[in-house]
Amino acid sequence: MYVLILDLMQTLSVLAMERPKSFSSEDIRDEKVSIHRKVQANVQVKVLQSIPPIEKSEVLLGQYAAAGDKPGYLDDDSVPKGSKCPTFASMILHVNNDRWKGVPFIMKAGKGMSLVDLKYDH
Repeated sequence: MYVLILDLMQTLSVLAMERPKSFSSEDIRDEKVSIHRKVQANVQVKVLQSIPPIEKSEVLLGQYAAAGDKPGYLDDDSVPKGSKCPTFASMILHVNNDRWKGVPFIMKAGKGMSLVDLKYDH
């Protein structure tokens, strides 16, 4: 599950970041990440700081099941019987900054899916 969340957050941070000074890798990195020194050194992504807490009603978790001749997650011998581990996540995120306020980001990621797709509609 954590891999799904990290993949979604990485995609969102690149897609929704503010325009960098230039398109050099250093300027893109600097826009994605701002370093704040408090009591401990802390790396924080600007875009992620602009996301309010996610509402439970805007999250869907699931687990892929057997379909046709393809086995499901629980059919794998290495998976504990009755596992509730999600293999799919879909969520609506809101980025509260000047550029993206009011625009929902619908993020989906999963394992065992027949389609791999990344879309940006504007």
